[in-house]
Parts: sequence; structure tokens; C-alpha cells
Amino acid sequence: MAPDGVDLDMFACSHVRMFEAREKLGLPQDKKIVLYTGHLYEWKGVYTLLKAAEKLPDFLFVFVGGTKEDIEEFKVKCSNVRNVRIVGHRPYQEIPYWLKSADVLVLPNSGKEEISRHWTSPMKMFEYMAAGRPIVASNLPSIREILNEENAILVEPDNPEALAWGVKEALQNSQLSDKISTRAFEEVKKYTWQERAKKICQKKF
Repeated sequence: MAPDGVDLDMFACSHVRMFEAREKLGLPQDKKIVLYTGHLYEWKGVYTLLKAAEKLPDFLFVFVGGTKEDIEEFKVKCSNVRNVRIVGHRPYQEIPYWLKSADVLVLPNSGKEEISRHWTSPMKMFEYMAAGRPIVASNLPSIREILNEENAILVEPDNPEALAWGVKEALQNSQLSDKISTRAFEEVKKYTWQERAKKICQKKF
């Protein structure tokens, strides 16, 4: 199976700076922003991320995506968590700006389901890598096909304390964050849609 990929020109958007992205999206300039994009399914780890947010009240956690029904359910779950913003579904062409607005990008997949442990290839993972922001991700076989300790901070899945630690580490250790985000950006160049097509045609997975 070939991994998913990314439109590098669209998601790298190196001309967009953080403050410009935040201004465009109406996000605060004075907050550290931890961002997740994608569906709000439980196996995606969003409830673990919500619990981690409760442990880090000084940071703003932004959730982008989800169906109408899932958003309503998620809003109920986080009604008492003051440092969470639920954006809902946004146009795909807007997603690079959300990624650029963040200090940290999170991929908190659960390890409780087989699809998450072994069979997912999240497009957002490649989009995160292209955005040039540090990634905190669950340490799962499916994720480790692409991410490792050199290009991300990997934490125990389904563990809010571990996830909160990873986020805090990314925000406080600028040297580490610069290192892993730079490495991730270099490595994602192998995972453009063009490269994926070449591999499929050559059957080199």
C-alpha cells in the first residue's frame, strides 16, 4: 500500500507568516496555539486531546473539522473547557492557513482500534509536515511508517498526560521544535502526490 501524500506547493506556503495567518482567521496573536485538523471521531484521539487541553489551560487548543453531528457532541464534551475553540468544517483551501497559525500540530490517534494502529495513512500527517510546524503524534505502527523521533515528538496513545507533556515540550523546547519541524519538511518532499503516483506506477512502495 502506498502512503497518502500532500500538495507541497499548497501546504508549504512559505510566504505566509504566523501572524498573517492568525490575522486572516481571527485568532489571537498573544496565545500559544495547539491545533488539530480532521474528523472528531473517537479513534482519531480527539477526546484524549481534549483531556490534555484541560491540563494546559494557558494554551489555546483549536479543533478544525468534523461533521455537524460530531461537532455538536464534541461541544457538549468540552463545554467546561475554556481554552478550546471548535472551528468546524472549513474549505480545504483554507486549511494551510490554519496550520500556519499554529505553534504545534497534533496527531493524537487512538491505539484502541485496529484501523488506527495499523491501517491509517492520515493526509493531515503529510500536511502537518509540509506546514513546517512541530508535530506531536501518537506512537503507533501506522504513524511510525512516516514519523519518528527525528521528525516529531511521539507519545503514548490514549494518554492525556503523555500528550500534554509532548505539547508542552514542543512549546518550551524551541531547539527541538526547530529540529523536528525542519526534518519533517525535508522528508515530506518524498510524499508529494507526484511522487506517490511515480511509486504506484513503478510498484515501489
